[in-house]
Amino acid sequence: MKTAKLITMGCKVNQYDTQSMRETLLSNGYTVVDEAQPADLYLINTCTVTNAADQKARQTIRKAIRQNPNADIFVTGCYAESDRKTIEQIPGVTFVFGNREKADIQIYLDKLRAKSLLQIAPIQHDAIREHARFSSGVSNAGKRTRALIKVQDGCSAFCTYCIIPYVRGRMTSRPLADIEEEAQRIAESGIKEIVITGVHLGAYGQDTGRDKNIADIIEHIHDIDGIERIRFSSIEPMYFPDILVERMSALPKCMPHFHLPIQSGSDRVLRSMQRRYTTQQFAQLVDKLRTQFTDDVGITTDIMVGFPGETNSDFHDSLQFVKKIGFSQLHVFRYSPRKGTPAASYPDQVPPHILSSRSSEMIQLGKELSTTFRQRMLGKYKRILVEDNKDGENQLLAGFTENYLRVLVDVPESAINHILKIKLTTLDSEYVYGECA
Repeated sequence: MKTAKLITMGCKVNQYDTQSMRETLLSNGYTVVDEAQPADLYLINTCTVTNAADQKARQTIRKAIRQNPNADIFVTGCYAESDRKTIEQIPGVTFVFGNREKADIQIYLDKLRAKSLLQIAPIQHDAIREHARFSSGVSNAGKRTRALIKVQDGCSAFCTYCIIPYVRGRMTSRPLADIEEEAQRIAESGIKEIVITGVHLGAYGQDTGRDKNIADIIEHIHDIDGIERIRFSSIEPMYFPDILVERMSALPKCMPHFHLPIQSGSDRVLRSMQRRYTTQQFAQLVDKLRTQFTDDVGITTDIMVGFPGETNSDFHDSLQFVKKIGFSQLHVFRYSPRKGTPAASYPDQVPPHILSSRSSEMIQLGKELSTTFRQRMLGKYKRILVEDNKDGENQLLAGFTENYLRVLVDVPESAINHILKIKLTTLDSEYVYGECA
């Protein structure tokens, strides 16, 4: 029996890509094993959003080789796209291939089966002009209770700090018929929740004449029997028009949670980042969501500290804006210069000790806001989709509310993949707890 271990780093788009490649491995007779077990083949899907992500990828590759020196090591993803030569120089790596070649993993497996272990010649890409590619999709998400569907890939925004357009290709929309067909297969497998994912979701359709947009996808999936919940993974605020808010709010399967990456609460920094919106426009979007859905809507975000030239005043503006919005959760990360991006050569790079201090202060604010939001939910009735996942001191089953609060509840395993009405009762520093209504 051939075994494979799948290691995914980074975003939900990578998670989807791994799931798609998993199906190819299964069809080739591989059994997927968990992290503790050595495997015959390691598929490592990397991220390159920061220098730390690159370092973690290299560490993960070397750890896999140590765990089984005789294993075949496949490395793909954004770091494989951006720094292929460095990975190829690590002794023990079998194949390195980029994001666009994930759809061709069968070629690499065939090469392996034929014992033709010479590295396949690198494919040179023009990130500005070349479109992304899609696999045939996912048929079954395994034991999961929710599934990702990738509806677009690539990005043509070119924010000044971001490496993604250079490693994912230009913004590319997947045909609506293919998306709907995959959603139907997922529903037939028994999964109740779909998370729509992509690199730049709100821009869906802009490369195909704007005849379809992200709202059309939601409406088509909404009509599929068996799918009871629909979410976005993340959507950029500059591509979230009022009409999308209105169309979504009319669909009861759309969950009231939105991850809107703000990146900075300083208008001056946003302009330097080329983010194409102001803090006022962002606040108006949040107000619209809270009005159209519910005041309980979960608004989560990514925020960067220490962008080149960020002054103490800029950082203070970010802190105050984050407080004003009242996010339910923050993902805070320090600016990391990425080679080839404009911001990497900007003057006034922020010193590491200031980066560290600002990161700690913003993280602490995020914890306070999360606690405030969760406390406000106590005593309310919500619905959770119970997952095959236990957590906490008492190993209780977990699930997410409509507005994306992770809740632990004492219910039998027969509740897995069922939607339960619960009352939120207590919380601690890590979890919210509930009881069946």
